[in-house]
Amino acid sequence: MRTLTNPDGDWPYGCEVIDTGTCRTSAGLAARLGIRVGATARRETLECWDPGGRSAMLVTTWWHGRRRKHVSAVFEVGTVRLDARQAQAFRLPMDTVALLVQRTRLGAGGLPVEVADLVLPTDRWQLRM
Repeated sequence: MRTLTNPDGDWPYGCEVIDTGTCRTSAGLAARLGIRVGATARRETLECWDPGGRSAMLVTTWWHGRRRKHVSAVFEVGTVRLDARQAQAFRLPMDTVALLVQRTRLGAGGLPVEVADLVLPTDRWQLRM
């Protein structure tokens, strides 16, 4: 069992980009990014491993325009049911409940510069923030 204390920290073990692309923002994603619904956003999904090489978390990040530096971050914690792709990565049954950390990175002006969903299997993680 690992303890996540800083959802904005660098991951000390291996990660791999497993998906990249663009998307049109839904109402929820547009609100999180502070942009209009239907705007184009970039997307990247990382699979991060634990020291033993087992999938530890999936991190999907979205941003609008070019990637910009952030000065702070805020977090919301909830749960999500694993979809087929997530379940396969974690080698867990589909619809298994997982932790969901929604991270919003803020620029110097306090506006969002990128948002991310961190999906963590509950059998491998606890949160302490």
